[in-house]
Amino acid sequence: MLTTKYLFFTSKNKILDNNINSHSLMIKAGMIRKLSSGIYTWLPTGLKVINNFKKIIHYFMKDIGAIELLLPILHPSNIWEQSGRINDYGDELLKTLDRRKHSFILGPTHEEVITYLIKNEIKSYKYLPIHLYQIQTKFRDEIRSRLGVIRAKEFLMKDSYSFHMDDFSLKETYNIVLKTYKKIFNIININFLVKKADNNVIGGDISHEFHIFSQNGENSIYLSKDKKLFFNKKLGEYFIYKKNNINKKKILKKKILNLKNCLNYESLAKICNSSIKNIIKTNIIQTSDKINPFIALLIRADYKLNLHKIKKINNKIIKILSEIEIKKFFNININSIGPFNLKIPIIGDYSIVNMYNFIIGANIKDKYLININWKINLPIPSNIQDLRGITKNNLMLDNKNLVKIKRSIEIAHIFQIGKKYSKIMNAYLYDKNKIKKPIYMGCYGIGISRLIAAIIEQNYDSQGIYWPNSLLAPFLVAIIPININKYFIVEKYSFLLYKKFKLLGINVILDNRNLNPGAMFADIDLIGVPHIIIINYDNILGKNIEYKDRKTGLKNIISIDLIVDFIFNKIKLNKCFNIFFSKR
Repeated sequence: MLTTKYLFFTSKNKILDNNINSHSLMIKAGMIRKLSSGIYTWLPTGLKVINNFKKIIHYFMKDIGAIELLLPILHPSNIWEQSGRINDYGDELLKTLDRRKHSFILGPTHEEVITYLIKNEIKSYKYLPIHLYQIQTKFRDEIRSRLGVIRAKEFLMKDSYSFHMDDFSLKETYNIVLKTYKKIFNIININFLVKKADNNVIGGDISHEFHIFSQNGENSIYLSKDKKLFFNKKLGEYFIYKKNNINKKKILKKKILNLKNCLNYESLAKICNSSIKNIIKTNIIQTSDKINPFIALLIRADYKLNLHKIKKINNKIIKILSEIEIKKFFNININSIGPFNLKIPIIGDYSIVNMYNFIIGANIKDKYLININWKINLPIPSNIQDLRGITKNNLMLDNKNLVKIKRSIEIAHIFQIGKKYSKIMNAYLYDKNKIKKPIYMGCYGIGISRLIAAIIEQNYDSQGIYWPNSLLAPFLVAIIPININKYFIVEKYSFLLYKKFKLLGINVILDNRNLNPGAMFADIDLIGVPHIIIINYDNILGKNIEYKDRKTGLKNIISIDLIVDFIFNKIKLNKCFNIFFSKR
């Protein structure tokens, strides 16, 4: 490729040091452009990286016997109604109507569609197991799109689905995919981890997530000091507290405190000459249950509720009420609300079990109760659950390993779904014993567009992006001729090398723009071309050129007769070489 026939779309705007992340780098490198919130155009440079990663996916999917197909983006709503997920996904589903007012969904995932296909096309157990995959655009109506393509309304995924006659066969394929995903992420040289996860709205019992560490990540990974325990913020559970016997001599007399305009629990603790750890806060959550539209949650005031955990306890949860909503529904200020005479169900967190002489809202406007004790002043809730998010000061089960919280980006998720969709959508087959059975299903996804961003999060410097596996780069080799329009010999050898690389099938770009060297270097470094050849008049007279390794920054003077073999031999050492050059 000649730069005069290519569009870089690079930006010269300076990125502040405290704002360096994949989003700004992808914009500066001319990989993406924002059209609207959560909607991006993938420019030529970005698309080249995507296509390179697609080659790796195709190779490994073929290697494990997966068959490629392409499922529709537009789904009739009735199959989502049949599965029940039209309610589970809620407002995240993007919906549309055709001219006949038929309802459709822009697919965020394809379990219903692929199950419908298998149900109607596979008529004998002899065709199973089968593993089908696609690389397809997905849609999700994000309430707050952020971090560029990491959490967008439109995103690219590789998703695959396997179908089986029994659980044993499903587990076999699941374990093969688990190993294959590890191979893929190892071969592209990213620092990732695998952890057990929650199946959420996808369904099933067993799943694993793949995460890549990033300070800009949307997830929290809870890592013990010995790195043996991994917890996701959604799933991390505390050990269950045992109720201690409190020494009755420590019990103090209950007091009532009148406080107007007490804005927060920190202020309340200061006024009471106490600690925020000695306060129990009462949150109210709204549900879709007509019988119990509200539930009170009691938790130590220095902890935050984990809404995902709460939804696992009660799947009808809509939201946690705000201060304005509590005033509207309960006619009381948020800090004064408490469990006294509260005519709604109450759930307590484990953190409140061993508290004594604590402070709590009196459930009367601007009134608080001090030195409250369970069984003496207030019955302890009969329903105690794990409601909170882990903090960096909490201990793991062995009470030895302090938790480290690291930010991460989820890049892949695989599921053993089992019989969920086959039962709902009536996808049954007769086995070899002529017994009618529901088909078992597995689901395996990689977020391609977010993975590209995640890779960049781990691999950049002050000049721009460098790719952990050079074959992911938009170009493998860049030729930068200095004063190409001034010296014929520079032009001659530049094009000679360019043609040699092209004959070898190496993706090469020759910068034949009439620009100063600094501008050319800036673009090539920014997009992360791994092998850079610099041709200038003084060196070429001696039949030499300058070679630069983008990742290390090291430079060498090499004979022009040796440079092609030198670079090709370096490329041959790449773990992906056979994937990209097997036909040559």
